[in-house]
Amino acid sequence: MSSAVGAMTFEETNQAVQVEYRMALHRRLSARARQRVSLEAEEARDLVFAEEAGIWRDHGYVSMLEYMERELHYGPHAATERLRVANELFELPLLAEKFRNGEVPFSVVREVTRVAVPENEHEWLASTEGKTARQVERMVSGLAKGAAPDDRPDPRLERHRIVLEVDGEHYAKWLAYRTGLDDERGERVDDNALVDSIAAPSGDGVGRPCLHAVTTCRVCKQSAFVAGGIEVPLTEAGRERLLCDSAEVGDLESERPAPLKPNIPSPTRRKVFIRDRFACVVPGCRSRRHLDLHHVIFRSRGGTHAMCNIVVICSAHHARAHEGLLVITGRAPDALVFEFRRSGEDEPHLVLTSAPVVFEAVDDEDSVPRGTEAEPVPQAS
Repeated sequence: MSSAVGAMTFEETNQAVQVEYRMALHRRLSARARQRVSLEAEEARDLVFAEEAGIWRDHGYVSMLEYMERELHYGPHAATERLRVANELFELPLLAEKFRNGEVPFSVVREVTRVAVPENEHEWLASTEGKTARQVERMVSGLAKGAAPDDRPDPRLERHRIVLEVDGEHYAKWLAYRTGLDDERGERVDDNALVDSIAAPSGDGVGRPCLHAVTTCRVCKQSAFVAGGIEVPLTEAGRERLLCDSAEVGDLESERPAPLKPNIPSPTRRKVFIRDRFACVVPGCRSRRHLDLHHVIFRSRGGTHAMCNIVVICSAHHARAHEGLLVITGRAPDALVFEFRRSGEDEPHLVLTSAPVVFEAVDDEDSVPRGTEAEPVPQAS
C-alpha cells in the first residue's frame, strides 16, 4: 500500500523546507538592513557632535574630513557627503526619524537632503516612498534647495556624472589634452567646456557627423538636447547657442520627407570661416579648434545671416555670449566691441575692440582677407 492519503511526499517536504530556508534568509537580511541603516543614522548624529567638538584635533588631523578618511575609512567624496547629510538632518526631523528607524536608507536620505526643507519634507517623504535611490536621484535632479517634488527642473542645475577607465598611456594623453586646453584658453576649463571642446567641430570648419539634435515640443515649447539615447531639457540660452549654426530637419511627427535646411547658407558659412581665419575672433583668445558660428545680433532679436552679423567664436566664449557674460556688438569683421561682464552686474568690467582687417580692393562685398586664398572648404554637417 502507498503512504496514507494527505501525507506529504519526500519531494514536497524537501520543497517546503527550502521555502522556509529562503524566507528565514530574507528575514535575517531585511533585519540586518534595517540595523545597518539605524547604525548609519546614529553615526550621522555623532559626526555632527564630533565636528562641533573638534575631535580631529586630538588625533593630529587638520579637519573633520581628514579624520573621517583616516579613522573611519571613508573616501574624500563619501566623507564630504556623509558630513553634509548629517548636518542637514538636524533641520529635517521627520526624515531623521525615519532614518533612525531604518525605514529610509542613506542613499535616499542623501538625495532628499539636497532639496527638502522643514516646510516641505513631509511632501518629499510621501513622494519618495517605495522608490529606489536611482529614482529619487532623478526626481531631485535640476531642483534647487526648497523646491517641491512637482516643481519643474531647471536644466542649469542638472548634473550628470561621466566616468572613464583607461590604461596609463591613455590617462597621460587625457592629462595632456586637459592641460593643453587650459593653456589654450588661458584659464582652468570647467567640465562643461571640456565636453564642448571634445564634441565641437574641428578647427577647419568641417563638421563631424550629426550625433545630436535639438527638439522643441509644440505644446509646452520646451526644447531638449537629444543624444546618446537621452533627452535633456535646455535653457533658452542653451537652445539659442545650439541653434546658431544648425540645420532644420522638419516636423518629426510628419510622414512627409523634408530636405535638410541649414540655418546659415553654406556659402556664407564657408566665407565666414575663411574671413575669420579659422580662429575665435574674441581678442586675446588663442583657440583655433572647437569653433562655432555666432550671430552678433541674436536671431531671436531680429538678427540675420548676413556676413557682417556672423563671427567665428570658440565654444567657451560662445557659451558666455549666450549667458550674457560676454556681449558682442558692432559689425563683423573689424568693427566689433566685446564687453566682458561679471555675473549679476550690468556694467562691463572689460571692453575690447576687434583688430582691423585689411581687405583686397575687389568688387564683391563679401571679400576675404588679403593673402588668404578662398579655396573650397567642405560643408559642415
